[in-house]
Amino acid sequence: MPTQKKSFRPGLGLYLNFGLALVLVILALYLIHAVQQEERRQALLEAEKKAELILDHNLATHTYFSHTLKPKVFELLRSSEQPTSYFEPAWMSSTFAVREIDKHFKSLIKEDYYYKECAINARNPANEADAFERAFIKELNSTPELDYRSLIRNINGQHYYVTLRRGEVMEKTCLRCHSTPDQAPQGLVDTYGSERSFQRHENEVISAISIRVPLSAAYERAAIFSRHLSKIFVLSLLLIFAIQYLIHRFLVIRPITRLQDKASRISENEALLDREIALPLTRELRELTTTFNTMSLKLSHHMDNLEEKVRERTSELQATNDELQKALTEIKTLQGIIPICMHCKEIRDDKGYWNKLEKYLYDHAGVEFSHGICEKCLKKYYPDLEKE
Repeated sequence: MPTQKKSFRPGLGLYLNFGLALVLVILALYLIHAVQQEERRQALLEAEKKAELILDHNLATHTYFSHTLKPKVFELLRSSEQPTSYFEPAWMSSTFAVREIDKHFKSLIKEDYYYKECAINARNPANEADAFERAFIKELNSTPELDYRSLIRNINGQHYYVTLRRGEVMEKTCLRCHSTPDQAPQGLVDTYGSERSFQRHENEVISAISIRVPLSAAYERAAIFSRHLSKIFVLSLLLIFAIQYLIHRFLVIRPITRLQDKASRISENEALLDREIALPLTRELRELTTTFNTMSLKLSHHMDNLEEKVRERTSELQATNDELQKALTEIKTLQGIIPICMHCKEIRDDKGYWNKLEKYLYDHAGVEFSHGICEKCLKKYYPDLEKE
């Protein structure tokens, strides 16, 4: 008969190891993702702090120009009877000063950030707002409660932390330079022309502060760190998996396999019942193995006693069978035609001897007789006794 192929059925070890490996992989992916997100969050926090520092630095410059430098210089100009058409942006325009100071500041700290005090129809084309900034300035004028907006933008494939803040609001004292060209200092018109940054209105938000701090470099550093961390996690998880595999194999799978092999061998050869299995190290499997060994010894003892009882019963059955066989032989002897003397009633046996009827029945059937006398014989042979 051809042997049937056994279908593959995964064992306990495969399930446990595969399950653990799956858990470790999911845990590693989660930790790597969490670390990467935390790195990106830290990069964003640093960008926010950097943008705030740049803003505070430049606002401080504005404050100094507006409240300290310009009043002092104007006072000197009035005392020196300088013509009102005089215009010098280096000290009269704080925006000009901030832009120039920011250039020097960037070269010193070697940081590639973006700072612009942008406006629609800016006096200096360098301050002209782009489409995104222009939309924010318009929204500032239509939404008085709006002060700032922060977000992450992808510009030309690079990520930036972008913050936009409310800028200058046109005051009445500023309209001399921003209402109509004929009211502005002649030096200002000669420098910037008569088209840009005029026709302003009081309380109009004319500018916004736009800051961009690059994030791509920080994100790339986070990605590199995540890759290094991934390698460390992979190596660590492989080491942990190898250690647990060995521990699991020696402390769980091997003892269970020994139990399985012993049970399989016992099913094929009952003589192996009394052989004990070595106790494993773990408490649960030690108790299980002890129970199995105890059960095996009890079964072995029971099998030995059972064989002895079978021998005893077989011997008893054999004796009973012999007795029955003998009785059957004797019964057969009493069956059929028995030769008996017609006068003395003696019976002839198989050997040709004549025996009394009593003796023949006793020898062949074990029948014993007790003698008495019937009424007919009593009357015939002892008539005197009958009368009494």
